[in-house]
Amino acid sequence: MPDPLIPELDVPVIFRQRPISVPGDLRPAWRISVIVLMLRKCCLQGRSSLRRLHVLSWAVRDAQVANALVRAIGGETPPDTVLVRIEPALNRAVDFAIGEGLLRRQSSDRVELTADGKDFAQDILSNTLVLGYEKQFVERIRFTVTEDFVKRMFELGVSA
Repeated sequence: MPDPLIPELDVPVIFRQRPISVPGDLRPAWRISVIVLMLRKCCLQGRSSLRRLHVLSWAVRDAQVANALVRAIGGETPPDTVLVRIEPALNRAVDFAIGEGLLRRQSSDRVELTADGKDFAQDILSNTLVLGYEKQFVERIRFTVTEDFVKRMFELGVSA
């Protein structure tokens, strides 16, 4: 079949498949690394509900959301001022991390770091060349995003 023509220009139209770049925050390796880092630095005993991971994951992606979360934690604004987006990509990354042996499920909605996950988190923390912004974020937040705080956020309203 000959190439289609644009009649007005008498020029063949050629379609070529091109690679599509995937933004870093959607790449599974980045997400898994950030999940492990958040569990290690922001969650007591490396355990968390998926809801809290969604809140932390959404905040780490955007500085304005991170600032709004810090203000809400500090009581400067109500918790419902932080609009959290629930992303299926986070759930997939959790499943991949479980498959890699970095996490294990405590229940249907809770996960925890395994020994390998703790070792991986330590590797990330000791490497000064990776996840600089993300490390600053978890140090800023630390253990302030509690399950009770997340519960209040979700009771007040979540945007999906």
